[in-house]
Amino acid sequence: MSSPSLTQAMDVVGRVAAVASEQAPQAARASAVFEELRKLIPFDAAEINTLHPITGEVTPLASVGYDSDVLSHLHSQRFTELMKALALPITGRPVRMKDLPGDPFDNWAVGDVLVPAGYSEGLTMCLRTTDGRVTGVINLSTTSPEHPSDIARDAISSLCSVLANMADQTQSGKWLSMLIGSGQSAVGISADGNPIALPGLPDHDLFKPGSDLISYAHQNASMNSWSSFIWPQDLNDDMFRIRVMPCRGDNQPMSAVISLDVADVGPLTHRELEVLTLAANGLSNLEIGAALQISSRTVGSHIEHILDKLGAPNRAAAAARAITEGLILGQVKRFD
Repeated sequence: MSSPSLTQAMDVVGRVAAVASEQAPQAARASAVFEELRKLIPFDAAEINTLHPITGEVTPLASVGYDSDVLSHLHSQRFTELMKALALPITGRPVRMKDLPGDPFDNWAVGDVLVPAGYSEGLTMCLRTTDGRVTGVINLSTTSPEHPSDIARDAISSLCSVLANMADQTQSGKWLSMLIGSGQSAVGISADGNPIALPGLPDHDLFKPGSDLISYAHQNASMNSWSSFIWPQDLNDDMFRIRVMPCRGDNQPMSAVISLDVADVGPLTHRELEVLTLAANGLSNLEIGAALQISSRTVGSHIEHILDKLGAPNRAAAAARAITEGLILGQVKRFD
């Protein structure tokens, strides 16, 4: 197959956009997208994945050609970190082997995975919505080093947000029940910050109108971004993992959905979580002490205990782990 002309590429782009926007199930649309993309790139293997918007878990929508070993690498955390290092989640641009900086064979995914599997070229693109959310990934691989051409690569690039919308789990009719799960407490929040009961999902005392949690979650939702944090009911009770999921689209009755389940904070005490949260926000020991009405020396002792419990070498590492593992309190509140 020769490289497509610009006119041919634009025809494929139009057909892919139409297919991806249909009302058919995601997997069916993804498979149909492959049929159109074959007219642009004679790929020997391809996959389109969707990503869970909170956990980042990979779920294949359509896959052809790759063996299980290659797929295990493409779905690994190591490959996710590689995409981040190449800024793919930020740019939303496809990258081919020949586009990689330096010698492509120095890239482990090329030298250790794809080339040994028989692939000479290909591309990877993070599927990024216009509001900046990465909802999935597309991988295409060819045995011919001539493909994808520059025209084909640019055509794929123009489809980034279209394919991202197709892969977006939040647009699925089954999204709410899949995300929250059976028996988990959840509530909606109206545009003016009032709780809205969700049929079939249990309520919770923390979801009362005017509660601190509802107010804080509504504030988070107004920033139109996903968030996850720890929330204590009171000093001695269990702590809860709160997830705030903004609802997008026209005529939405809710600005967000909040889910709640018991949080596992490991060996950390409530006070240590307070100190860790403030440290992760860049406060000094003196500032933390003033906020919590304790001495900076006591703060220092708490920091030492936190480092020991988390196995962190220093304060910065502990703060980074707190952020990545969601060990951040929504609010640092004193229970006097």
